[in-house]
Amino acid sequence: MDKKHKLVLAAAAALLASVPATLVMQDRTETAERESLEQAALKIFQRDADLATAEWRNYEPPADKVWDKAVARAAISDVERQGDRVKVWVDEFTTPYAGDLTGKDSRPTETYMSSHLFLFEAAGDGWRLAKDLTESEFYDG
Repeated sequence: MDKKHKLVLAAAAALLASVPATLVMQDRTETAERESLEQAALKIFQRDADLATAEWRNYEPPADKVWDKAVARAAISDVERQGDRVKVWVDEFTTPYAGDLTGKDSRPTETYMSSHLFLFEAAGDGWRLAKDLTESEFYDG
């Protein structure tokens, strides 16, 4: 085998060896981006859950209990890249807590779930909400 063929085989071997590493890096990048988007959505949900006017406060607390706080969770179901922006379907899970009449012994109550469609844009090393598309998507299909 001449020198040229050895060089071609070595280059091909190096290329094949780098493909799995590239795929692993791409997967890690996508996972990190997804986690970052989930955190951005969670901040929105928790901020809303903490409001004195939060929707969960409109319901009666369990018998002999008073509302205390709510804890939100976010779970991304789909991410669609649109240039520098990302369209994200995310599920919100909010669990209100109720305590005794003195406000102690707080325990979780029924968890509420809703789905949202957000358009995020990059902001520094995180994301900021560019637009809440939830209503438009439900009505526009």
